[in-house]
Amino acid sequence: MPERTLHAVVLRRRDAGESDRRLTIFTREAGKLDAIAKGARKAASRLAGSSDPLTASVMTLAFGKRNEFVTQAQPLSSFRGLRTDFERLTFGLALMELYDALMPYEQPLEEAYELLLVSLATLETHEKPVVALVWSQLRLLEVSGFLPSFDVCVATGKAVAEANAFLSPDAGGYISDGEAISYTDRSRVRAEVLYGLARTAELDEAPPNLKLAEEALLALMPFWRHIASMPLPANDSCIGEVRHKLSTG
Repeated sequence: MPERTLHAVVLRRRDAGESDRRLTIFTREAGKLDAIAKGARKAASRLAGSSDPLTASVMTLAFGKRNEFVTQAQPLSSFRGLRTDFERLTFGLALMELYDALMPYEQPLEEAYELLLVSLATLETHEKPVVALVWSQLRLLEVSGFLPSFDVCVATGKAVAEANAFLSPDAGGYISDGEAISYTDRSRVRAEVLYGLARTAELDEAPPNLKLAEEALLALMPFWRHIASMPLPANDSCIGEVRHKLSTG
């Protein structure tokens, strides 16, 4: 069978057959793909570790009649720091879900692939994981062409004037009080949060701190639901944890 070798990150896995795994991977060379890792659920399988989500490797894929099969995998990084911390793991899986939702099949997007690696490394090591996640989400929105306008009204072009402003996914970001009546999906967000989102979106790396980072993460979630064409259970779980943290102080 013809083969190809790709740099890949596992976004999602599902059980298949008695011992196989069906993987959704994001690759540098070919974009998002589905592939089957035969026997990967067996304890002694050489593909067991490389078929876990949040794992980067060099994979060799062989073409079958209907599917591609992972025949070899050379691990590059398992991002171990994400797996030993519940919050970091929750955030990492939520980010994988967003890439799965946004990335098109079989369209190479090298910038997005490199961003994913940087984002996972940042989530693994940043002193404040929630800041790393907010930055990672903003950068993903930018490279995928969905970045909202946070500090300028999408209708009037004027800067935020309210202490508690409206955000609307349908509008594409901040919408002034005078224009907001037209958007039923609008919600109130503190202006400080909008300023923080706008500034963070301009940065090439995650800042060491972000005021009201948890609120910023909550403000982004309606946009993901608006953009994604699939349920986002990992992100719903992530948001639930953040809301609980805010409510308990």
